[in-house]
Amino acid sequence: MPPLGVGANLAMIEGAELAETLTQARAGEVDAAVRAFEERMQARAATFAEMTAAGLDRLVGPDPATAIALFDDLQPA
Repeated sequence: MPPLGVGANLAMIEGAELAETLTQARAGEVDAAVRAFEERMQARAATFAEMTAAGLDRLVGPDPATAIALFDDLQPA
């Protein structure tokens, strides 16, 4: 995950959801419950990875003016 503020938040959400998944899984169904959790986690992470990769491309692209303009858009002087 590019370092744009999403990775840590996803990790916290995923940790909480995994804990909930494990506490609600019945004996003998833990593996299936974890697999289902992982599918949800990977789908969500893929969405954010795509968005943050695009943001990272704008920040470290060949034109520094693009990155400066991005910050100016976020917090005008």
